[in-house]
Amino acid sequence: MNLIKPIIAVCCSLTMSAYTLLGQTPLIIPKPVSMQTYEGAFQLPSKLKFQLKGISSKQDIQDIEFLLKSKLPSKVSLQRGSGKCAINLELDSSWKGAAEAYKLEVKQGVTLKAGTIEGLKNGLQTLGQLYDGKQSLAQVLIEDAPSYAYRGVMLDVSRHFFPVPVIKGLLDEMAKLKLNRFHWHLVDGGGWRLESKTYPKLTELSAYRTESNWDKWWGGRDRRFVPKGSEAAYGGYYTQEEIKDVVAYASRLGITIIPEIELPGHSNELFFSYPNLFCPGADYKQATDVCIGNEETFTFFENILDEVMALFPSRDIHIGGDEASMDLWKKCPKCAQRMQSIGTTDVHALQSYMIHRIEKYLNSKGRNLVGWDEILMGGLAPNATVMSWRGEEGGITAAKAGHRVIMTPGSHLYLDFYQGKASEEPRAIGGFTPLEKVYSYAPPAITNSKGGIIGVQANLWTEYVETPEHLSYMLFPRIVALSEVAWTPKEKRDYKDFLTRVTPYLGQLKQRGQHPYELRGLNPKAEVVMRDGKPQMNLRLEAERPDAEVRFNWIGESTEDSHNTRTLRAGQVISSDGSSRMITANTYLNGKKLHDEDLQFRLGVHKGILGKVHYNSKWNDKYKANQGATLNDGIDGGLTYLDGKWQGFTEPMDVTVELPQTQDVREVTMRFLAEREQWVYMPSDVEVLISSDGKNFTSLGLKKPLTDENNPRPSIETFTFKPNQKARYIRVKANIGRSEGHFIFCDEIVIL
Repeated sequence: MNLIKPIIAVCCSLTMSAYTLLGQTPLIIPKPVSMQTYEGAFQLPSKLKFQLKGISSKQDIQDIEFLLKSKLPSKVSLQRGSGKCAINLELDSSWKGAAEAYKLEVKQGVTLKAGTIEGLKNGLQTLGQLYDGKQSLAQVLIEDAPSYAYRGVMLDVSRHFFPVPVIKGLLDEMAKLKLNRFHWHLVDGGGWRLESKTYPKLTELSAYRTESNWDKWWGGRDRRFVPKGSEAAYGGYYTQEEIKDVVAYASRLGITIIPEIELPGHSNELFFSYPNLFCPGADYKQATDVCIGNEETFTFFENILDEVMALFPSRDIHIGGDEASMDLWKKCPKCAQRMQSIGTTDVHALQSYMIHRIEKYLNSKGRNLVGWDEILMGGLAPNATVMSWRGEEGGITAAKAGHRVIMTPGSHLYLDFYQGKASEEPRAIGGFTPLEKVYSYAPPAITNSKGGIIGVQANLWTEYVETPEHLSYMLFPRIVALSEVAWTPKEKRDYKDFLTRVTPYLGQLKQRGQHPYELRGLNPKAEVVMRDGKPQMNLRLEAERPDAEVRFNWIGESTEDSHNTRTLRAGQVISSDGSSRMITANTYLNGKKLHDEDLQFRLGVHKGILGKVHYNSKWNDKYKANQGATLNDGIDGGLTYLDGKWQGFTEPMDVTVELPQTQDVREVTMRFLAEREQWVYMPSDVEVLISSDGKNFTSLGLKKPLTDENNPRPSIETFTFKPNQKARYIRVKANIGRSEGHFIFCDEIVIL
């Protein structure tokens, strides 16, 4: 089954509502800056006249007519006219608003004004959301403009190739959400996807591989490519004619396509077609970086970029620049000679030399270089635009130095992460980025003469996204949230209000052939407060769906037993100042469970909360969480080590919890998280020792993990020790048992 239908079918199949109405208020996404609603609706006659004012370009006229027809029901006959018309679209030469702003009024007719074609296209997307599915439009006055000029989505088609109809389907959905930049990651170690007339071997020898399964092919270090046409070859590529078609279609929708040609790293696929571009001694399993000391490398990329620029009119050309291993450069005589000629011994400066040189070439052709934030290393090219993915720090540095910056932090905008409980989700690369996390992102406000932070982008890497159905699932509804982050002013954004609009939007996505993630999450919000000198835990369980019901039981009771089941009202808090207990909970919609298995949460306080944690070994500064207050704050970590509640260690963990006084200790538990894809594993063993004086400790023994280390999904394991004796000091030691660079993550040491 093809998940995303061909774009023409999607655009013109508008027998259903473009958006559901709640009462008389249109549920528009992204939320407009200003919207006034009127009573009643504009009834669409079977024949409508429309006129275009101020538009002289033949292409612009065709684009606007195409979009207008796609926003109204197919049974309405549209005819262009003049004078008194029901629909009036005007490109206003005296417009004083922002470049993509528009003003839309619907009463007993439609008037849409903007200062640019892009503004008119944005207004038409909003017009489509005013249609109620019953031959009428909601009556409104909307004045609207985007918060950011750059509102992007990146799709990796190297790890898994997606055909043109899928790409066009994504473009169509982006346009509805006023997302205006499609970053097309066309080449990487998983395959070359762009036809080259100059270098035909790229698609003959580097576009098809031996295996579709990424774990087997990449993780198993197969990493071989086979000639086009080979039996069982997996992959594909876009012809230049297909590229032109997609670029033209995107332009019609108001979307600019930014191509990415990855260099100098992530270039494994090139070894099979042009091995001369690599350092001596490279083989296909380690040939990740091209040779910068080889002049042929520059000739190759300049010729490729010439072809790319002939196909893509975008002023911005992305050249990657991330995650180069740099290993072979240190041993390569040509790279050594290049470094000597530029007066450096630093391989980072060698990469910077290549980025600077490629930028100069692009600038000479009137184009701008865009790269991932690693291009900051060794010195940033003078006119480069930075995409900041390793957090915000690189982007902030570049913006303050006068560069354009696009924020795309992995913490909030990486869509290859899970969006629900991993055991119930299709395979992802790890992490946990639910809808609320995406919606909560707010880029720092930094401007400069070139624009500063000009926008945001969500990225979908596709190592484990093999089908169009899975692609859709990972994108939606998270890019719906992205659209509001990028468009709507921060002060007008409200997540609960967004949920009332995105929930019916899911139904519209499904009608258009998409397979979105169904909102079923159950999010715990816990806090520990002091009441009369004693700690108390307050726990709220919030359903992702605003129309879902939350039911819970104390551990040992069944949610199927209605006698024991408690139903939570919206915003209701469960409180406990007693010892820790576990509860089970689930979300229900129309009486049906949304989670296959009940979820478990800890409620209550423990003795360690009033204690002090002494660190005999140091946490990793990148994952310090709440530093010294992390392991006894009463709050459990969530489904990802990135939530700021798990504390990471790259050396053996050794901590001691000092209680206020010697007391009975019945049980000590602590949780560890494993996420193999991110080099996060269970400890090799855990030991708990207890003492009354802090000097003489008695071991309660070693415990080894039960978690299968080959499980690719994130998993959590609880280690339990039962001293049943008096103690004041509880020491927890956890060994990593792996090579440098591996992590262990711990959250709460619970002492009962």
